Amino acid sequence: MLIIMMNKKIFFVILFFVSSTLFAQNVPPPVAPILEKTAQKYNALSAFSLDFTVNIEENNKTIQNFKGTLFVKKEKYFVTFEGQIVANDGKIMWNYQQATNEVTLFEAEEDDFSMFHPTKMLNNWNSAYTAKFIREEEFQKKQVNIVDLMPKKKSPLYKIRLFIDKQTSYIQQIMMYEMDGPIITYTITKFTPNAALTDAKFTFNKKDFPDVEVIDMR
Repeated sequence: MLIIMMNKKIFFVILFFVSSTLFAQNVPPPVAPILEKTAQKYNALSAFSLDFTVNIEENNKTIQNFKGTLFVKKEKYFVTFEGQIVANDGKIMWNYQQATNEVTLFEAEEDDFSMFHPTKMLNNWNSAYTAKFIREEEFQKKQVNIVDLMPKKKSPLYKIRLFIDKQTSYIQQIMMYEMDGPIITYTITKFTPNAALTDAKFTFNKKDFPDVEVIDMR
């Protein structure tokens, strides 16, 4: 999982209102309006936070399961899970490992595929992915649209599947399919739009990590 994380591929997207007439005629709704509406919803937020669970499955068997929390403010993000923190304040990306009390610092990159910044994926879906509407179904007592995104460029993933709430346009679940590898499922358990977040939340401050070893890769 850490390898996926350090490659910084992926994370969130999509939705749109589809008329019952289209479904009655068995005509799939166009994908572009779904993606565009969801992108507009996330871009309109000053910030947001969410709790999630991750299930990693290989050969139809769960090999890892854990919980995490993500905070996003414009281009900044902060995610914590399994004794780790991965954050980006727009200038520096940093990864803290609690087990070893180490933090590694990197130059922040303009990465459209960052798994920790859903709006980047949403805003660049047309150039970065081939999108396909799959179906509408009920998910956790909500009606969702399911859309697949296939990366146009070489990627460790061959498909990202998104489950989007038809009523709110917020993503409920993301499934990431690796080439000859596991399926990683992120399920959103709590979403807080316009969360009150300061810029300091995303910046590494050595005072917050006593005796931490700093590995500077910049």
